[in-house]
Amino acid sequence: LAARIKQEFIFIPWAPLIFTSSVTGQNVTKLFDLATEVDEERHKRIKTPELNRWLKNVIQSHPPAGLKNRTPKLNYIVQEDDNPNPSFKVFGAHTKFLHWSYKRYMERSFRQQYGFNGTPIKFWFIEKADRHKHGHSPTRIGSS
Repeated sequence: LAARIKQEFIFIPWAPLIFTSSVTGQNVTKLFDLATEVDEERHKRIKTPELNRWLKNVIQSHPPAGLKNRTPKLNYIVQEDDNPNPSFKVFGAHTKFLHWSYKRYMERSFRQQYGFNGTPIKFWFIEKADRHKHGHSPTRIGSS
């Protein structure tokens, strides 16, 4: 039965599965323990330097391939507020060309490293702002 349920809910592999019985009371207390554990996971915070080390390792292990001759470059990651669920902003160049399979790879690697069991997480891929228009870097005008 567990295998069938996991197959039906393949889109949420991070969700825990527990069987209970209202007749015998089996696993009812475990249900409350699990809810507490999931809530703790949902509110977990990871420091930015640690997140950036993880991102660097992920990229070194398996560099992202792009689409349409554009290679995404992922520069850094920060954790957003955890309400309603944990989310992370990944800043870089050509992020819109990041393949969906690479995003899934990142989430699996992230969960393997940090857990967040029982809670959805979201990665937002943010295009780094183009501060220098027309290929020019800011220059200082005038004498120093």
